Amino acid sequence: MTDQNNFTFINSTVLPATEREASFDKDILTREMYNWARDTFDLKRGTYILFLRSSKKWYQLEPTKKLSRYPLEKQKMKVSVKQTVQLDKIEALKAELLHKKEFFMPYGVTNVETKNSQETNNLLVEYALDFLQQAMVNPADASFYIPSRGGTNVGFDEEQELVLIGRQMIERQFRSLSSVSSVEQMTIIMKLIHDLLSRDIHSTKRDIFYMDVNSFEKQSVSDSLVEDLGAMLQVTRSSLNVSASSKGIVVGRMSFREKGDFIDCSAIGAGKAISPNIDDIEDFDTDAEMCLVIEKDAVFNRLAEDQFYDYVPSILITAKGQPDVATRQFLKKINDDLSIPIFAIMDADPYGFEIMRVYSVGSKALSFESSHLAVPNIKWLGLLPSDLSTDSGFDIPRSALLKLTSKDIHRSKLMLEEEFVQRKPKWKEQLQIQLDSGFKAEIQALNARDPQYITNFYLPHKIESGDFI
Repeated sequence: MTDQNNFTFINSTVLPATEREASFDKDILTREMYNWARDTFDLKRGTYILFLRSSKKWYQLEPTKKLSRYPLEKQKMKVSVKQTVQLDKIEALKAELLHKKEFFMPYGVTNVETKNSQETNNLLVEYALDFLQQAMVNPADASFYIPSRGGTNVGFDEEQELVLIGRQMIERQFRSLSSVSSVEQMTIIMKLIHDLLSRDIHSTKRDIFYMDVNSFEKQSVSDSLVEDLGAMLQVTRSSLNVSASSKGIVVGRMSFREKGDFIDCSAIGAGKAISPNIDDIEDFDTDAEMCLVIEKDAVFNRLAEDQFYDYVPSILITAKGQPDVATRQFLKKINDDLSIPIFAIMDADPYGFEIMRVYSVGSKALSFESSHLAVPNIKWLGLLPSDLSTDSGFDIPRSALLKLTSKDIHRSKLMLEEEFVQRKPKWKEQLQIQLDSGFKAEIQALNARDPQYITNFYLPHKIESGDFI
């Protein structure tokens, strides 16, 4: 008597999906299941792959393996029939990355470096002693000099494709009534950071604020002072041993070590929280073809549950909206260590565009750290404003689109005038398409057609066709 296993085959190559029941002996080669699916659903050889759902995970069936090699259950199991995704465009992009230009800091730009606790502390003490020497010799000249983060000192560098900060300085004088308070606050921050560095421990920005609430009054004040200190010492914020609360999550085909512990991101279904301390992470390894950075937590969860990272070998990351520093550092490390294409999946609205800009060229607030945080070669995969048009082939229902508000229109027009947009014609074209159409959409608009439309149709088509900018 043969040992039969029962399956429900779900043909996800069509919309809506169709289902058929079938039974197979566990000792067959799964090639028989491929042949059955081809004949039953009228598929062409090589245009589809099979995924078995068992033990709450999806397993790609290899035609040369026996069915018994996979974890089988007694109850009826699901087999998803998915279209094969050709990765020619991705391979071409990977080849380009092998020849990517080497980064160099342009002349006349403030350059920050990553240093260890002792090196940073030595630098901090040196600045403090210099200030004290000024104060003893001539108190009227005692000042801190901090790189200006004003608009005239921050600009887009076309060669490096980054928002960078120049060398204009703000002088905070001990003798000036208008700046004596900020000088006092800066010395308090220096004392607190000195203590952290001396102990070689880390604190969050929130912790720093509560260390002297009366002096700072608002956390925005202490946050800004930490950034000023990093710019003044010309070191990254991580070099100060100060971290922000991390929102980021990663899942997919990669592994690394965190504080010596081995982390396999493919074995963590809901994803691994990204550490706020990038120095704790080392030994990145992957067999992924790409990394997808996803704006929305809900879309990340959809792709993680569908195990999209096994369907198309990939790494999935989300910062749940506006990216935090920890997530940007993690993505930068992936870019530098793994040299795989990185794609962004954002809402087709001005807010999504601004998030894409932060990942790509950096932010004005942290322009002095852009070379350590931004990923200029990131590609905008979707949701593109051009994807919303009736001739895009995605057939997104008009009922899923939202009209641009007056605020949206104003923000879009301002972005069109920005230097980095002027130098990126394809970004400019997408912004103009949005303004001309008068509509925007969230990524979830794709769900209007089918809950798994983004997994089974939208992303496979975009990746295979190379429809990204």
